[in-house]
Amino acid sequence: MNHNGMTHQLIITADDYGMCPEVNRAIEECLAAGALRATCVMTNMTDYADAAQLRWHVPQASIGIHWTLTLGVPAAAPTQVPDLLAANGQFWPAPEFRRRWLARRIAPEQVRTELQVQYERFVAVAGQPDFWNTHQNVHVLPGLFPLVVEVARQLGIPAMRSHRRITAPRHGSPLRYHLTHPIYWLKGQIIARWVATAAQQGMRMPAGVVSTPGYGPGKAAIDRIIPRVPWPPANPVELVIHPATRVLPELFGGLTESRLREYEVFRDPTLVERLAVSGVQVVGFEVLR
Repeated sequence: MNHNGMTHQLIITADDYGMCPEVNRAIEECLAAGALRATCVMTNMTDYADAAQLRWHVPQASIGIHWTLTLGVPAAAPTQVPDLLAANGQFWPAPEFRRRWLARRIAPEQVRTELQVQYERFVAVAGQPDFWNTHQNVHVLPGLFPLVVEVARQLGIPAMRSHRRITAPRHGSPLRYHLTHPIYWLKGQIIARWVATAAQQGMRMPAGVVSTPGYGPGKAAIDRIIPRVPWPPANPVELVIHPATRVLPELFGGLTESRLREYEVFRDPTLVERLAVSGVQVVGFEVLR
């Protein structure tokens, strides 16, 4: 229990399952250790089919789809999604995708097509997804956010990541951070409105996702982060990690050494007990039912 005598619920989710063997093995070890209770699968990447064995080996885990529009090649035929592809046949990187979406150079129907085919691949290996989100949060854009929510609802995916920010800064209070970073605060307000609309449409989601300004990339400092989380009255909240057993710069972008540090921290079987002593119970998306 914490000092208030309350237990807080925390969903720790590992993104990027399916990206490569180094990510898959790290996530599998972290799931086996116990603190990690959710992961999401990139079905356009080379090693997504490993997800078939997750349902058997870690039946307590929530397995979601990590819809990907900004890394690798499409699951759909390239002729079906030409707006999404650079000259090399791969997806546009995230900054260019966002620029093109905002300039209306990407047809919404092509996005729908790619999401549908990635979903079909997921179902073929792992059944119905327990939840959804997107790689690099690429759907958090005007017009795209409601489109992806609508596709998920049509496909019967029951839950999603909430992008409502639970800000746990390394220094100072959340209020002070918001006052000194007004653009961060304003963007958070806009996203919270989008999230509220999705909830009204029936999407289940955690209360928010933990944002940790000042800690650098990754969440390896979880023992220092947890005491600083401003827990909302509604639980659970979600903490997102990206572990890997080895650094692959061509795939990982800015998240490189942080993935190794997260792998070491979250595969430690004592983490569950350390969190419990802090008044935190690790759960999966099943608590949203």
